[in-house]
Amino acid sequence: MRITRAALLLVALALFLAAFLVVRFDDPGVPPAVPAVFLVALALPSYIALVRWLGPARGIALLLILSILPLAVEGYAVATGIPYGGFTYSADLGYRAFGLVPWTVAFAYLPMLLGAVTLAGTAAGTSWTRLVPAGVLVLLLVDLVIDPAVVHAGLWVWTDGGAYYGVPTSNFAGWVLTGVVYIALFRLIAGGRPIPGTVAASLLLILAFWTGYLTRSGLAIPALLGAALAVGTVPVVFRDEPPA
Repeated sequence: MRITRAALLLVALALFLAAFLVVRFDDPGVPPAVPAVFLVALALPSYIALVRWLGPARGIALLLILSILPLAVEGYAVATGIPYGGFTYSADLGYRAFGLVPWTVAFAYLPMLLGAVTLAGTAAGTSWTRLVPAGVLVLLLVDLVIDPAVVHAGLWVWTDGGAYYGVPTSNFAGWVLTGVVYIALFRLIAGGRPIPGTVAASLLLILAFWTGYLTRSGLAIPALLGAALAVGTVPVVFRDEPPA
């Protein structure tokens, strides 16, 4: 696994540099399929690690449940403003499920959830009383990085804006509320065994990419937080895996 993890670190560095130097979200020449393929590719390392850990039956079941449920909640949120606040997707990220939410959202959110749970399990343990609150805290920190970046990139727009780089407080409250449910489902399906660090591999790649973008865009607070989270994720991903 050393070569694989070293390659992962190189990919993370390449993503940071690409976002910092090259990537433009307002380029009309980019085919709509490119962002979709990119999101799916970023998610695959964590998905593969999760299925290897839990086995095909439980691993795929967990991936399906924690993809479909957040997609449905996201659709309800776009339609009603609950629980995140009023917002709309402004970018073409693929076919819209329910006519509201790009299907790629399932591949964008779940890797962050898996990474947050893995970091929380490493730091606090995997008991119910430790994993759920610690996981929600890490997930909230991740959102403090991601949401300002995607708003600045124009991927979605908040109806009334917000004090934190255009993101309203209601969004973070919604992430806490839904995070409790999703992490509890993760714990119910996965059990209390130690979580392999490689399940956080996709989170490392996501943080590297968006930290590069935030740095280039001059969004200092989320950029610094993204860098700190990415640095903290590296030793978790690189640690020895627990026995099956």
